[in-house]
Amino acid sequence: GINAEYGKQWYQRRVRGKSLDKKRILDRLNRLIKERELECSVLDAELKELAVSLVERQQIQEACVADLVPAADQRMKDIVARRKLVDLAKSQSQEVAVLRAEVERLRMKTFPALVQHN
Repeated sequence: GINAEYGKQWYQRRVRGKSLDKKRILDRLNRLIKERELECSVLDAELKELAVSLVERQQIQEACVADLVPAADQRMKDIVARRKLVDLAKSQSQEVAVLRAEVERLRMKTFPALVQHN
């Protein structure tokens, strides 16, 4: 009767409302995913620039050391230059690690269901 019809309409409105809520949530999540992917691509570009910068700095350092050092002191200067390059590489490696951690943090924030708990 009337109560059954009313109950059916109430149920349909309720289901339709939940469906719209889920669609809104899905749309918002998709928008957040796109934003995070953009942020990740920016960080990846910065990471590549740092890697190129590291190689350039190493080449410049090697060229400077080779041009300025007399032959007798070459071995000592090579050791000093290598030490400086190792320090520079460590420093830039730490920068890269920070950027990678930031990328991972953003990925975990974007896809929390995929985070593995140990």
